[in-house]
Amino acid sequence: MQSRCRECSSSNVVRDDLYLETQLVCEDCGTVLEEGQLTTTLSEEAKSRPVPYYQSTQASKTPCRNLLAGFSRVRALCRILRLSSSMESEVVNLFERAYNHPNFLHATLMTKEILGGCCILFVCRQCNWPVAMGTISYLLGMESPYMGPVYQELTKSLNIKTTTQSITDLLESFCYEFKLRPEEVDEVLSETPQQLVDRTSALIEVAAETWIVTGRHPLPLLMAAVYVAWQSLNPKVRMKYTFSAFCQIGKAPEQAWRRSKDTVTKRLTELREVLCKLGRQLPWLRGNTVEPNTVATLVDDILENHRVLLLRAVRNYEEQLQNEDLKTESTGVVTSPGTTHDGCNEPSENHTDPPKVTDPDQVENSPDKETSDTEQPPNHWGKRHLFLPPCVKNCKRQRVDEPQMDVTGDEDISDSEIESYIRSQAEIDMYLRAQNELEEA
Repeated sequence: MQSRCRECSSSNVVRDDLYLETQLVCEDCGTVLEEGQLTTTLSEEAKSRPVPYYQSTQASKTPCRNLLAGFSRVRALCRILRLSSSMESEVVNLFERAYNHPNFLHATLMTKEILGGCCILFVCRQCNWPVAMGTISYLLGMESPYMGPVYQELTKSLNIKTTTQSITDLLESFCYEFKLRPEEVDEVLSETPQQLVDRTSALIEVAAETWIVTGRHPLPLLMAAVYVAWQSLNPKVRMKYTFSAFCQIGKAPEQAWRRSKDTVTKRLTELREVLCKLGRQLPWLRGNTVEPNTVATLVDDILENHRVLLLRAVRNYEEQLQNEDLKTESTGVVTSPGTTHDGCNEPSENHTDPPKVTDPDQVENSPDKETSDTEQPPNHWGKRHLFLPPCVKNCKRQRVDEPQMDVTGDEDISDSEIESYIRSQAEIDMYLRAQNELEEA
C-alpha cells in the first residue's frame, strides 16, 4: 500500500470502500492512488484472486447424454475384446472426434452406435489386433453391410489412413475360440489348438493360390477351412459329422456360422472342389473316384504336395485345351473346353465323374448357387484357365442403360395418327346410344 501521494507528497492516504470497490485516496488533493479490480472473483471468501471477464461469464459445457452413453458402450466393448488401456483411450478419443464431426453430429442413434464399433475396428487394425468386422457387428447386434459404409465415412471424414488385415492375422485367434481341447470333448473329437491352426493355415494357403480368398469375407472362409482341417486330422471318425454338428461340438461363436451359414456352405463347397481337382492328380490313385464328401482322407497328401499337384493340374488342363483345339480344327465342330468334366475341367485320362454331394447338412441347408447371369462367350479368356477369381467365374450382367426418348413436344404429327384420334360415324352412333341408355336407366 502506498504511504504517500504521488501528486502532493502528502501522507494522508486513506482506504475508501465506496461502491464496494476498494480505493486508495489522498484526502488532501483527492487523487485516486489505487483502484480495485473491475472484475468479479471466483470465490472472494476463499481464494480472493481476480478472474477475467470471459471466465466469469462463460457456461461450462458438459457432454450430451448420447455421447456419455456412447463412451460407456465403447468402453464395455473394449473390455469384452480385452483391449489394453492405451487402446481403450485411443478408441474413446477417436469416438469423441468422430461424434462431434459435422458428418455424424446429426446422424441417427443406430449410426452413432455403429460409429463406436468402427472406431474400435480402426484402432484394432492400427495395433494389429486380430478382430474382424463381423465380430464387432455381432457384438453390436448389427449386420455387417450396415457397418461397412459407416467405416468408410469415418476414414474419409477424419482423413485417417487405415491398415488392412490379412486372413492369416485372424487365423490363430479364430481357431482358439473353438472348445476342442481334450478336457472339453471326447478324445476322438478333440484337437489341440496349435494343430488346428497349422492345418487350417495350410488350407488357407491352398485357397489363396486358387483364388478362393480373393474378394471374400474372412470369417466364412475361416469357418469352412477349420471344419475341413478338423475332419482331415482324423477322417475315419469325423467324416460322418456334419458342419452343424461340428459347430455344436466345438461351441463355435455364433457370429461365425449361424448368421452366415449359407455363405459358409458355399465356401466349403468351393474349397472341397479345389481339393478334388488337386486330389485327382495324385499318381497313386490310378483314376479312383475323388468325391467332395470324402476328400478329407486325401488332405494330408494334397497339402504335402500341393505345389506340384497345382502345376500338374494346370499343365494337364492346358494340354486338354490344346487337344480339343486340334480336334475342333480337324472336325470343324466347336466344343466348349472342359464342359464334359462336371464343372471340374480335368483331363479325361485322370477324370472320373464324381457323384453329387451327399452331405446331409448341405442337403438340408443348400445355398443359392452362385451362377452367372450371362454365359461367357466361347472365346472368353476365362475358359483358358483352370482356377479363376470369383469376379470372372461368377461374372454379373452389366447394366445397360435404356436409351431415353428425345421427345420435346414439337414433333410433327402424321395425318394417319390424327385420323386415329377422330371417331368414326359408327363410333359416334354407338356412343350416343350408350349415353341414352344410361340416362333412361
